[in-house]
Amino acid sequence: MNSSIQTHILYVGSYTEIVAGDFGGHGEGISCFEFDASTGELKLLNNQFQVNPSYLSIASILHSSNMEPENKSSTYLFAVSEILASKKPVIHSYTINDNYSLSLINTQTIEGGCPCHIHYFKNAEGQSFTASACYETGNLVIHNVDNIHHENNNTISNSNIHEPLNIYHKGNSQHPSRQTSAHTHCAYFDIQSNKLLVCDLGLDQVKVYSVQKNNSIDNKTANNIEFEVVEEQIILLPAGSGPRHLCFDDNYSYGFIINELTGAITIIKHSAEKKEYEIKGNFDASGQLSDSLKESVNTSTSIDTDLGGAAIRVSADGRFVYTSMRSDNTIRLFAFDPIAESLSFIASYPTEGRTPRDFTLDASGKWLLVAHQDSDTITIFNVNSYNGILSYHKTVENIESPVCLAWLP
Repeated sequence: MNSSIQTHILYVGSYTEIVAGDFGGHGEGISCFEFDASTGELKLLNNQFQVNPSYLSIASILHSSNMEPENKSSTYLFAVSEILASKKPVIHSYTINDNYSLSLINTQTIEGGCPCHIHYFKNAEGQSFTASACYETGNLVIHNVDNIHHENNNTISNSNIHEPLNIYHKGNSQHPSRQTSAHTHCAYFDIQSNKLLVCDLGLDQVKVYSVQKNNSIDNKTANNIEFEVVEEQIILLPAGSGPRHLCFDDNYSYGFIINELTGAITIIKHSAEKKEYEIKGNFDASGQLSDSLKESVNTSTSIDTDLGGAAIRVSADGRFVYTSMRSDNTIRLFAFDPIAESLSFIASYPTEGRTPRDFTLDASGKWLLVAHQDSDTITIFNVNSYNGILSYHKTVENIESPVCLAWLP
């Protein structure tokens, strides 16, 4: 699947139907584009229909073959279908073909509602998993996806994906409509600490889990669950924050959390000595250090701010942090100082579209692409690598209801 050094393959997930109320879209499922990093142009290659693939995760995984004894690597795409629990959500697993089209190989049902995020990861023991966050029902679903393999007929089987583990969060926080119960929104694995971090918008918490082999398994009583998940820490965020997504720098030295309700960015760092994460700062949407970091949750007080913070990304060199904000349709740029462990606000850029959800930096670091759920567009910005600033390049029309952008590794 080698493309030229100037081109990259981008998969775009979209809403294909209404999730609830007037929230949703009218997209075509998963669309594959070729992106030319020399010109900043997008070219549609193919589409794969799936109901509401609102989040995608792509990974290269070793498999065994009955035809060839040596292990080989294939590339897979995992996608949630974000629908209500009453409609029976699923995860679809695809193999990515040589022409970048997708072939469905497995469908797993999810116990929960509105799975809005999925993340493939491999723990320190070499086990492979997907972690899915269910917004409606406030639970985390973890599947073991070891040993995907080719059969003799050259099709692909996921026959030994094991029974999932379901972890339900409980509680509430201060926002009168958004935080009446748990709402898991993101699960992301830290390869340095070997921990899975889960943002819960409804609880103002990031829960930290270890995911490991279950050495005490009894197949007669354990329902074929061959791994265990242990909660090891709860990172408490300021009341009314609404943690939505997180990312790490390329070295996994620092984690950055975007809080949906306040637009604030929380910086975390794992202490190997203490074996836990520490909050290094909570910076508001203008980059100011917030005193609310010291506030505790008081559910008798109502906080109804909702700025619509959506996604967060860090430049490859770790110097710049970008966030998308749906309240004013902007991308915000911050400079990160690792010595002071602080952020400084640089600029806010109109995205030239409505409801910027996910956005991404390409592998060259020269381009930033923004998906707009409600204007059916992807906007492309040029990135100045010296100071991080963005320059508007173009808006690509008629990409319906895009909400997730994922590069082929």
